[in-house]
Amino acid sequence: MCNDAGAMKQQLLSFQEIVARYRRGENLFDITIEKWTGIKDSFRSLEQLAEVGPIIKSARSGGAFCLEYLDNCLICPLERWCKDPQSTYQTIIKLMYLYASSGHKDLKQRTVKHVEMFLEELEEYKEEFRSRLH
Repeated sequence: MCNDAGAMKQQLLSFQEIVARYRRGENLFDITIEKWTGIKDSFRSLEQLAEVGPIIKSARSGGAFCLEYLDNCLICPLERWCKDPQSTYQTIIKLMYLYASSGHKDLKQRTVKHVEMFLEELEEYKEEFRSRLH
């Protein structure tokens, strides 16, 4: 459980950490899944509404796939999640902002559930993508 901003920040991958791991050649899906697991854990353990800002910033910041497909979003494997206004990712961002502005616990729970769904989708897509390569 995360009781202070320092512990929360340890769970959130910074963009600099993502860049470093990308440059080391780590798997893009693994980096992305770790990023979103940290976001989920941080959001779940929120105790004060003031702590939501860094989590939203992390969720909205670019990830490993953004580095790989910089100006070529249309060929990025995750493009459908980023660009589709009805996607799980876009729903998560909307729910985070709604929670930040209202503080309703229901919105917090819904956000965590949607992040869990997003992580499941990423895991499934990682396996699908891997099977296409072999």
